[in-house]
Amino acid sequence: MQVEQERLHGHQLGGTRTLSGSAARRRPSLGRIPPQIEGQERNEIRSTPSMTRLAELLPFNADETVASYCSRLAVACGYRHSRSFANDLGFRFQGLVVGNDTDVKQFASVLDVPESKLSPGVIVTENRTSTVSGQKLTRALMERYRLRLCPLCIRDDERNLEGRKGFRAYGRIDWLVCPIRTCETHGTKLITPIGEDARQYMHDFAVNLAIAAANVEEFLSQAEPMDTDSLQRYVQARLRGMPTASTWLDTMPLYIAVRLCEIVGAAERHGVRFKPKTLNDQELSSAAGTGFDILSGGADEFRDWLVRKTESFYRKNSDLGGRFLFGRLYEKVAYETDDSAYDPIRHIMREVVINTLPLGPGEEFFGPVTERRIHSVHSASREYGIHPARLAKLLAAAGLITVEASKLTFEKILVAADTMERFVAEAKKGLNAAEAKAALNAKGTQFEQLVKLGYIKADVEDETGAFSFINRFSPAGIEEFLRKLRVAVTCENDDGLIDLQQARKRANCSFGELIDLLVNNKLERVAFASGEHGLAAIRVDVDEIKQYTAGANHDCIPIHKLVKLMPSSSKIIRALLAEKRIPTVELRNHVTRNLQKYVAQEDFDTFMREFVSLGNIATRVNLRTWTVERELRHYGVVPVYVAGGMPFYRRADAEAIF
Repeated sequence: MQVEQERLHGHQLGGTRTLSGSAARRRPSLGRIPPQIEGQERNEIRSTPSMTRLAELLPFNADETVASYCSRLAVACGYRHSRSFANDLGFRFQGLVVGNDTDVKQFASVLDVPESKLSPGVIVTENRTSTVSGQKLTRALMERYRLRLCPLCIRDDERNLEGRKGFRAYGRIDWLVCPIRTCETHGTKLITPIGEDARQYMHDFAVNLAIAAANVEEFLSQAEPMDTDSLQRYVQARLRGMPTASTWLDTMPLYIAVRLCEIVGAAERHGVRFKPKTLNDQELSSAAGTGFDILSGGADEFRDWLVRKTESFYRKNSDLGGRFLFGRLYEKVAYETDDSAYDPIRHIMREVVINTLPLGPGEEFFGPVTERRIHSVHSASREYGIHPARLAKLLAAAGLITVEASKLTFEKILVAADTMERFVAEAKKGLNAAEAKAALNAKGTQFEQLVKLGYIKADVEDETGAFSFINRFSPAGIEEFLRKLRVAVTCENDDGLIDLQQARKRANCSFGELIDLLVNNKLERVAFASGEHGLAAIRVDVDEIKQYTAGANHDCIPIHKLVKLMPSSSKIIRALLAEKRIPTVELRNHVTRNLQKYVAQEDFDTFMREFVSLGNIATRVNLRTWTVERELRHYGVVPVYVAGGMPFYRRADAEAIF
């Protein structure tokens, strides 16, 4: 069998390599070397048709890469790989792969075509970044080292395209772009063929295709249906220079727009700490589409998504770290790249975090934080010197936090920094209970009574009325109350006047009644003792107080006197009252001035005329109760009711027998 020569070019590969007979027999129908030039040495290239006819041998396709075109021509001319072919014609195949201008010009010259005809298929690669149709993509988003294609397109190329048969199938630009995962024409997933490893023929499309398609049926069987995701449609629109569905993503380099959509989509579907290696092609496509659908609305949609992710801060064992909040997205932009093109993304993330979480000066998030926009109860308590538990209660009372929020830990109860600053400033203006009591010089329970009666308000509002503070007392309010007391003063102090505590006890009245008389200027003798201040300085005439506070006399019977008036035991009296056999009224004792229960004389007289107890009958007739009860029963007289174990009869019925 004729020995086939493989020409190897470059400083690492040189000379020729012979293929065994078995390897030669495995040559596929796709990319087959024509019999008339099989085994041809590379210095015999000019024995093939004129170089001006190379372009006619195989036409260049509009969406084809120049590397693919060169590879197809090389194999069609009998070369085992493109590097030898290019070397013989005065340019470097690797130069075509990376879009070197000199090599592209030489290739165009060899083909005798304008360079502009090849330029759509040129991919310029520099510093790990490729420019494809004017769009920048990083190496990670390009599949340059392995064959990636649609098997059905390969089949259709051979059936339908022009040019030498066996070499018509070509490598599309789209097939090199990783976010393009589906063939739009056939609705199938782009594949990396299963088969022989041909990395030694890197970028050499026709050679790799020949190896991959050795078994055509197996090759075609790898095609499987797959829908096109919305991110792919966006990427293809940018590569084709067509209008897209997102003007905001258009402002970014394509590689950033793609990565952002993929990460956001995967985080939305699998959580911010998703593992990329666990996602298959179908799920990667779904995640990419989800991310694009979220972000296509613009920067505001991205901000809203970030804000939703910051809600994880409220979970147990959370923290303010970017990795905890945003997972893979933060890792990407914070640790995996310092590319300044990501700065707009970093800026938005920084703004969202500073605007929603309690970060302040001395902390960092993509740079030092220079201002605080959100306070937690914890951070505010440290800055303003207020106990966090007290501050949380004040915020809840003011309605600045919800009931649910008040149950969180102090680090997670959040309020806008400017609101917190004004709130705390107003809170500090007020007095606590001890301070207010001292300002009034109140004794005993006087202060609590003033608060209960509303003379001193148990809260203070700021000038706008926006806040209210529980258990804080306005200095101005206290001063106004003391002014009213001073206005009540009518005379000089003398020995006939006493302080309020003594007056309340001696007049047997309430402290509130005294204050009411004072602030309404009803008293004629009120003095202010020198050397004292506040409530303790007020002096009043107890006799004058009694005139206003003494209760009115009434003829109702106190409950305790019913025992002797009936007469009966206290147990029976309580039962009669509880069962409402005798009506009661609540009146103020004219001496103690306390409210207590009485029985009206008329109601008592009515009861005594109508009913009589078994005990009272037995006492009156000087018989034992069981004897009286037996006689009454003998004559058919039965009790009307029993109260406290004592039977009661209608008086008229009982007295008819006894």
